[in-house]
Amino acid sequence: MIIKYISAWLGMMVLAILNGTARDFFYGPMMNNQAAHQLSTFLLILFFAGWFWYLSNRHPLESSKQAWGIGTIWLVMTLAFETGMGLFLSGQSWSEIIQQYNILSGNLWVLIPLWIFVGPYVFFRIHQK
Repeated sequence: MIIKYISAWLGMMVLAILNGTARDFFYGPMMNNQAAHQLSTFLLILFFAGWFWYLSNRHPLESSKQAWGIGTIWLVMTLAFETGMGLFLSGQSWSEIIQQYNILSGNLWVLIPLWIFVGPYVFFRIHQK
């Protein structure tokens, strides 16, 4: 089960890439950069919710411990990926990477890793009822 959920993380990356592409080529040019990123964040949360729903129906989780474990693994994978991409591909400094998680400056991106962490548990609880 855990292996299926770890590999399902790749599906989240596909959704994130499609979401970023839509932002850059469709609605992003019609609004300022910060608004486009905020809209993109909310859309990605919705896309991930659909993915979590699909996964939790196809591969039901067995316990809250398992759900939190998967959320933790996904969170670590996401933060490692984001940090690696920022540092090595985009050439960003640590300061620039950390700024992307500063919600006080209007950057809502921190909601994505938070949702990735709690999402498996939320859908585990939904399917328990």
